[in-house]
Amino acid sequence: MINGPLLRQTWRAHRARVAVLAVALAIWAALMPVIYATFGREMEALLESGIIPTAFLRFLGADPFSLDGAVALGAVHPIAIALQAVYPVGFAAAAIAGERQRGTLEVLLSRPLARRSVLLTMLVAIVAIAAVTTAAELAGTVAGAALYGVAGRLDVGAILFLGVNTVVFLAAMAAISVAASASFDRLTPALGIALAVLLVGYVLEILGTLWPQADWLQPYSPFHYLRPLEILAGRGEPSDVAVLAAVAVAATAFGLWRFPRRDLAAPT
Repeated sequence: MINGPLLRQTWRAHRARVAVLAVALAIWAALMPVIYATFGREMEALLESGIIPTAFLRFLGADPFSLDGAVALGAVHPIAIALQAVYPVGFAAAAIAGERQRGTLEVLLSRPLARRSVLLTMLVAIVAIAAVTTAAELAGTVAGAALYGVAGRLDVGAILFLGVNTVVFLAAMAAISVAASASFDRLTPALGIALAVLLVGYVLEILGTLWPQADWLQPYSPFHYLRPLEILAGRGEPSDVAVLAAVAVAATAFGLWRFPRRDLAAPT
């Protein structure tokens, strides 16, 4: 079902941008161990003194002045999420709806290429890009820690688990975005749905963290199943990966059901 020529063409068309994203994520991730090595020990005294409010630390979701906390904070910081989401949300939402809006989808489908094959190929390409950017982010973390002599404090198994959890999280977001893209003739509604899932999920997770009475909302957020601090502390849950994988499978199944049943009229 995966079309090799389309997959290769997609990679060739985006390899430069993927490389830029990977470098940006690696640099960002490398800064987190540097921050810990430079300021962490001094700032621990501030935490013990109680100057920093507990509510603020709950908002961060981690102690940014421990190595695990700094790495975890970097992984779920809005900058990292924005860089990671460029393809699983932005490009995925445009993968089919954008082609349809430009009037080029019909040219692609005029070839002996099934609609399901187009959808799966695009999804595989995006997930592969997510794996590359995630690997770059983790490599940046290890490089920054090694540069400042704190790499020995990183748990290799936990880092690898964080990588797997992150890729599956991004795969779930990509599957939702591609399914939305396959359901509309215009980019705006598809991108709106993909962004809503991302942003509303982020807000629900933060709201439940800051306001304990609202913690019942957190399981409805995909971010609830990506918890870097717990993973780096050796408390990662395989069930979190399973939930995200189930979301990815369900969204993909919907897209595979919906796209072939659409009546694609001539573009206007």
